[in-house]
Amino acid sequence: MPSPWNRICVTAVLCIAGASTSIGREAGTPPAGTARVAAEVVELTNTERGIHGRATLRANSRLMRAAQVHAEQMARARQQAHVLPDAAYPRAEDRLAAAGYDWESFGENLALGQASPAEAVRSWMQSRTHRSNIVSPAFTELGVGYAIDGGGRPYYVQVFANPASS
Repeated sequence: MPSPWNRICVTAVLCIAGASTSIGREAGTPPAGTARVAAEVVELTNTERGIHGRATLRANSRLMRAAQVHAEQMARARQQAHVLPDAAYPRAEDRLAAAGYDWESFGENLALGQASPAEAVRSWMQSRTHRSNIVSPAFTELGVGYAIDGGGRPYYVQVFANPASS
């Protein structure tokens, strides 16, 4: 039986221009070990894209920062949500702007409680809305964040985007 902590959330895809503030150097820097988890989620996501005939997503350092910030915010709040009103960067648009990423479109997948990157990606692929972000031809870049709350529950974040045209 699945754990009550294994939950995934509905995604949001928006197509509007971003703002510009910046995340400090310390924020969004993953703790030791999370880079391996993030890299594995990127690899597994690109494997799924290949299975569905889609181009590989490029990992983008600014998207990685935005995703990591949100994973850490959710872990601190012990809450999975696309919008955390009391967080420093409550909305995805705020996180993208603070990371200095100018976007044309973006999508965000969240997962809570999966024991491994493979389990998180499998959960997303079993959800029509999350799978649509993973295999969308509209996205060309990806960022992944990972954090663990004080109770040991893992939070995963994927931020998909297509950069704004210059």
